[in-house]
Amino acid sequence: MNRKYDETNKESIFQYAQKLKGQTFNEVCDQDKVFLQPDQDPLIYKEEYKNKKRKGGLGEIIEERYFHYKIDNEARADFPKAELELKVTPYKINKNKTLSAKERLSISMIDYMKIIDTDFYDSNAWEKIKNILLIYYHADSEIQDRLNYIVDYIYLYSPSEADLKIILHDYDTIQKKVLDGKAHELSEGDTIYLGAATKSSSSKQRTSQPCSSELAKPRAFSLKNSYMTYLLRNEIVPQAGQEEQQDKVIQDSDVTDFEAYVLGKINEYKGCRSGDLFKRFLAGEYKDSYSDYSRIAYAILGVRTENAEEFEKASIVVKAIRIDVDNRGRNKIVESMSFPAFEIKELVEEEWETSETRQYFEETKFLFVLYQQDEDGYYLSGALFWNMPVSEIDGDLQKEWTRARDTFKRGVKFRLKEQKNGIFVHNDLPKGSNTNILHVRPHTGKSAYLIRELNYTKGNIERHGDQLPNGDFMTIQSFWLNNHYIFKQVKDYLSRS
Repeated sequence: MNRKYDETNKESIFQYAQKLKGQTFNEVCDQDKVFLQPDQDPLIYKEEYKNKKRKGGLGEIIEERYFHYKIDNEARADFPKAELELKVTPYKINKNKTLSAKERLSISMIDYMKIIDTDFYDSNAWEKIKNILLIYYHADSEIQDRLNYIVDYIYLYSPSEADLKIILHDYDTIQKKVLDGKAHELSEGDTIYLGAATKSSSSKQRTSQPCSSELAKPRAFSLKNSYMTYLLRNEIVPQAGQEEQQDKVIQDSDVTDFEAYVLGKINEYKGCRSGDLFKRFLAGEYKDSYSDYSRIAYAILGVRTENAEEFEKASIVVKAIRIDVDNRGRNKIVESMSFPAFEIKELVEEEWETSETRQYFEETKFLFVLYQQDEDGYYLSGALFWNMPVSEIDGDLQKEWTRARDTFKRGVKFRLKEQKNGIFVHNDLPKGSNTNILHVRPHTGKSAYLIRELNYTKGNIERHGDQLPNGDFMTIQSFWLNNHYIFKQVKDYLSRS
């Protein structure tokens, strides 16, 4: 076939791809008749690709109807003569007008049987990741026919030297877990940039692994959603106000283990009083709040803001945790840990496998910075990286999320109780006292209610309220990790330090 690009030259392929900008997938199909079979109806062809549940469908259109090659499932790159992989991927525009990748970028399936004997540079992951032609399209939620989505950005990607060191370490982490017979425990939160994402048509699908009889979920190497979002915002479409170079944690090109480097830097100040750290790193400008305790960690790492490049790419969340002592001399954590507010109407429409909550805890790695209480206040007692085990994500977390969602779905039950300082509104949402991991609480200190059945109104509903499925309003809510669950995660570390 006489193609309009040089299939041995990635620059030629990239330049040819530029003509896709501004086109819809419908237009790509309509302008091309070359790849259709003689008896194939172009309308039927397009109809097959309209289904939003068909994974990879839009990418197949670009492969077949624009670049004119037949899709395959081979481990080699899509343009083998140019050592170039093609990836067609969606982005979205957020309410605050920023851009975000809509999903992680799947690279290639992880073959559990092969990875234990395969060096990264001999793997199909490296074959496909070293050069990628990225084609971004806007997955506009207001457009019903996805064939009318528009291609907006074309980018030729290769991992930087710094990123490649982290990706290589991520590969080793995944490989070691399989070697240890723990493929069934793999999670995207285990690694920094290169994740092991679930990849199957059914959440119940399992496959064998070489070093254990335990069946594991099929997974694929992927570049994390957070990594793709960073790439989009900072390298492909830099946003206004981002012209200044972003902070980086690692300045030393010899660093190969990102986690060890970060923990080493913070633990240099282990045992230091919080007040001394505030004076040294925050110039005495602090309010003794949790955010100030987190700011110390950024400052120790030489980062001026919370937008460190590596943290954004890896979806690393820094959380300061204060360990208090009760009147019996026992350690405890008083505060539960809050997460972003959710919209009730969106939550009730979600299914667990594709929910924002599952995605968040599957992908996110936390940097816990611990402060221990003693008779003189708090001192830095250390730091650790933590991500929620997949057994808990699809265990208690799923059960408690489902319980919360279903409570909103069938209708929250309210009860008013008069107290000295006013009326208190009780509800039957999951509480920290009757859950293991996750509960629901107000996200703001400003209460707002409109409960018609009880003839009760309070506060500014438009600013501080969220609408329930029945039309009533309650205070904006969010999920919180239980304080006793958090303490369980850090207890072993505390006993060693």
